[in-house]
Amino acid sequence: MSTESSFNQNSLKKVRINESIRLSPFDKFRNEALKWYQDPENMRNIVGIETIYSKEQIKQMYHWQNEHGFLYYIEYRDGDCFQTIGDVWLAEDDYAIVIDQAFQNRHIGRMVTKYFIYKAKKLGRERITVSEIFNWNEPSQKMFTHLNFYPYKKQKDSWSYRKRLKNQHLRKKKIQFNVF
Repeated sequence: MSTESSFNQNSLKKVRINESIRLSPFDKFRNEALKWYQDPENMRNIVGIETIYSKEQIKQMYHWQNEHGFLYYIEYRDGDCFQTIGDVWLAEDDYAIVIDQAFQNRHIGRMVTKYFIYKAKKLGRERITVSEIFNWNEPSQKMFTHLNFYPYKKQKDSWSYRKRLKNQHLRKKKIQFNVF
């Protein structure tokens, strides 16, 4: 099994999803992450229990994710400047996205996930898997099912979701992303 070290970090570029949303390749720890990973309610949706991660735990998680997949920060334009509002990670066998609660319910996660579906298809992947969406996290369930992910593996308090990509052609007209 090969590892995907943010696939040659030096070759990753920023991706503009639209005028308001862009992805920035992971470069270093950003303090904004403390807000998402030190919010017990948010963490319940991420890991299943109300807990918080220390700055060191977040750094370790980012280091591991960066060594095993594509890791980006999600940036949102607020007026004239972009602010970091979340992170997203695509690995061979998992996909994870975290959005600051203040920016949820704006379809940001949906637009970012559409980009990663496109990217996974370009990489020749057969599927994208979300290893765990907790039963109480209805907004995530709704977003992923809207994008044709389906629950396929039940755990105690959650489901794994999957989207098949094989034999689905890239539609150049429908999705346009700018890499810069």
